[in-house]
Amino acid sequence: MNYMDDELVILGSGGGRHHIRTQYRATGGILYKFNGIQAHIDPGPGAIVRINQYHEEPLKTELFIATHAHVDHYNDLSTMIESSRDNLHDGKYNYFKKGTLITTKDVLKYISDYHLNMLEKVVTFKAGDRYEYKNTNIIGTKVIHSRNVEGFGVKFILDDYSIAFSSDTMVFDGFAEEFSGVNILVLNLLRPDSVTCRRHLCTDEVIPHLNHINPSLDALLITHFGAYMDSPKSIKNFIPSQINKLRNGTTIKNVVAAEDGLKIKIKEILK
Repeated sequence: MNYMDDELVILGSGGGRHHIRTQYRATGGILYKFNGIQAHIDPGPGAIVRINQYHEEPLKTELFIATHAHVDHYNDLSTMIESSRDNLHDGKYNYFKKGTLITTKDVLKYISDYHLNMLEKVVTFKAGDRYEYKNTNIIGTKVIHSRNVEGFGVKFILDDYSIAFSSDTMVFDGFAEEFSGVNILVLNLLRPDSVTCRRHLCTDEVIPHLNHINPSLDALLITHFGAYMDSPKSIKNFIPSQINKLRNGTTIKNVVAAEDGLKIKIKEILK
């Protein structure tokens, strides 16, 4: 198995309470398929609906990652854990264990022991931690997001490329260094232009930091859009203009916007 088969599946390009409520943009997180492994990152509200709607197979998921304890990142986690198996136990009620969960201590407070006991392994994780999963190094990246909720981004180091998922964060000193050596960055970009948010990113403030990533990213995928970016509450769909701004304002070779149901081959985004 090599990276020619690796893929991202967008089960939700939306984030925040407006999209949770309306599902104008879905909030189901992302499937990341690598080295024959299917991971589900941040399975928010509706993840089980979207994975079926987009003709993906929950039974194939073996790695679950919830980056922090906000409902648009963990709400369907228990559902997806249970949906990753055909049978819970054998005829003698010996429960089958399957899957690994990487998450924070905060998230574990909201997941029942019943569901945690279905898993082979539960890994409590934070920024700076490292975990090897089937010969792939997974590294927690720093976030500055919610004062009272611990979180992390996540970076996967594979033989042929590396990919990082920023999770929700503000910019901070050292932001660029967190993604040094990364080929692909999946960036949670809540707001357009200079429409700032205390706990999230907007385009204008993140561009200088993207330009300090060394070497330059090969590809940037923006996702987790909020109500100000694209919704009935916004003046327009700002995503096309933000793509243009990122293409013109950075040296990144390939800038792509997430859309609900979009399936992206890693080999295509690295062209």
